[in-house]
Amino acid sequence: MSQKRMYDVKCTDCGNATTVPFEPTKGKPVYCRTCFSKRRNNQPERVSVSTRFDMKNAWAIRGDKWQGRKVVHQNVFKK
Repeated sequence: MSQKRMYDVKCTDCGNATTVPFEPTKGKPVYCRTCFSKRRNNQPERVSVSTRFDMKNAWAIRGDKWQGRKVVHQNVFKK
């Protein structure tokens, strides 16, 4: 099994030398393990949105999306 290439970098936050398993992109911040963990823990929690199709709520979702379009179509076809 081959070793993954590691790149020597300087942490954007603390300035300590560290290594990362990816080639850093110019202009993007790179963090050491400690600073990365701190930044990750400080982010607000994401609300997970289910990507599964829920048949019970399909009519409600579809109805909301098409509600505004009915008005547009009525205005287009008025004489």
